[in-house]
Amino acid sequence: MNRIEWKKNMTEALIETRGGSRLPMIFFFGKECEGSNKMLGEVLTDEKVALAVERETAPMMVDVEQDQELARRFKVDWTPAFVICDDEGNALERIEGYLPKEEFVPQLILAKGLADFHLQRHEDAIREFELIVEEHPGSELVPEAEYYLGAATFKLTGETEKLSEVCHDLTMTHPESAWTKRCSIWGHTTNYLRPFVGYDGGGSAGSGAY
Repeated sequence: MNRIEWKKNMTEALIETRGGSRLPMIFFFGKECEGSNKMLGEVLTDEKVALAVERETAPMMVDVEQDQELARRFKVDWTPAFVICDDEGNALERIEGYLPKEEFVPQLILAKGLADFHLQRHEDAIREFELIVEEHPGSELVPEAEYYLGAATFKLTGETEKLSEVCHDLTMTHPESAWTKRCSIWGHTTNYLRPFVGYDGGGSAGSGAY
């Protein structure tokens, strides 16, 4: 049975993720917190959860009472909380509150995908967003994953076809989603039907497209 290998400290997590696709993640918990205890006893012991955590992150655990300074540094006001960091230990994304195992896995993958998107690691972000759409089609997170899948694909290639495709798919499958409304311009503005002139593959040209 797969179990999560918790790192002793941030330094160890940073060393292990350096140069790879994983990112450091801190799990802040409270010993008297019911949500934290359910995460520890029911969710993080699940084999599929453990596989996802180990595949996407180098995790460490922090008791908020034992390390109040670190909790303050990461502005942890509620537990349980999971904070995904960059390779310098700065917070990128977080998950707060208890989630059952069926919902925690896609939430973890989405948070990791968004973290990679912030870091302009667009190929990794695309992989993670596609994973949610393909392996967790019933998740309420699918519209957000689809939205950022379009944004990450555009950032990587400079081409707009994926934006139009995402708009069409979300309109068909999730017409009432806020993410469908956000991407509605992709399917109704002619500027999105061709590559942006002068796109250089970086994060600046067309950065307001999403």
